[in-house]
Amino acid sequence: MIQLRNVSKVYPNGSKALTRINLEVPKNDFVFLVGSSGAGKSTLIKLLFREELATRGKVLINGVDVVRLKNRQVPYMRRKMGVIFQDFKLLPNQTVFENVAFAQRVLGQPTKKIRTRTMQMLDLVGLASKHKAFPDELSGGEQQRVCVARAMINSPELLLADEPTGNLDVDTAWGIADLLCKFNELGTTIVMSTHAMHIVENLNKRVVRVEGGEIVEDTGRHTLLAKWGI
Repeated sequence: MIQLRNVSKVYPNGSKALTRINLEVPKNDFVFLVGSSGAGKSTLIKLLFREELATRGKVLINGVDVVRLKNRQVPYMRRKMGVIFQDFKLLPNQTVFENVAFAQRVLGQPTKKIRTRTMQMLDLVGLASKHKAFPDELSGGEQQRVCVARAMINSPELLLADEPTGNLDVDTAWGIADLLCKFNELGTTIVMSTHAMHIVENLNKRVVRVEGGEIVEDTGRHTLLAKWGI
């Protein structure tokens, strides 16, 4: 599904974010991106949904090089993706229901279908009873669950999560990780950047370690943790 071929990202000030990245993520895979702060994890995720453009190389998703897409084509590409951010990015003046329903409204779905699908998704993430609440009336964990529901509302093939548990306590972070695992089991490919090693250590998923803008490890969970002495 994802192929990065000799991808580098250099910012206008000369700062090198990524250098010669080669990575393949097959359909239905679940990949943790780990590494120190500033290693390049977030930049890599931004390249995948074209918030940033690679300086060199190819970023292929289902065979399409997103670097070469025209600006008018980008929204159509993103319809097949879900994205979750650490800082939520919820619409503060919209209810939980409205935040999750937004993507369906953009696609022009019928009102009845929007309501049914949105309430089903909110039920799945445990927030159906709070569909009329506003974001500032929710805990951080609840807000992130809204973000998960919003990202998954259109059943995307690919879910990108950039530090989705970074501002959450351990138990709440586990609840978000469990939700992502469930969606992965249903067929969604997931790439998640994280510093939450307590989650990585206990889930048997692929782990890609990025340091200094380069991939320095790409192994299964047990092999990588053994190398780290964990």
